Amino acid sequence: MKELNSINSLKVSLDEKQGKDKQLLVNYIRKTIKKKTGLTYGQLLKHRTQSERYRIGLRYFTTTNKAICEALNIPVEAGTRRKRKLEKAGLLVSTPNKEICPYTGAKAHYYTTNKALFYAIINYKTDK
Repeated sequence: MKELNSINSLKVSLDEKQGKDKQLLVNYIRKTIKKKTGLTYGQLLKHRTQSERYRIGLRYFTTTNKAICEALNIPVEAGTRRKRKLEKAGLLVSTPNKEICPYTGAKAHYYTTNKALFYAIINYKTDK
């Protein structure tokens, strides 16, 4: 019984740490966007649509759909629709290979709307 309690407390401890790591990532994304745009998170939410937040967010922070959606209070499904629309318009590119998502830990593509990074992202190669 004592071993089971130890395992459960370790799992709770790891879950709490993962939650803190996710919040640190969200805060870092928001801070980076604020630094680059001069807009606070509240100003972004109040004065920008989800589409604008998604495009602006990926211009200043190359990351996964899930991470940018969590950071900018956009439902993931809506982010996926915006991603598809931007890709079709040639305004968004993704890495050719999936990498570990900093938010979920699963493999996913990274995205950017920063045209200065398009060539680097398209030609990105992993060491695998």
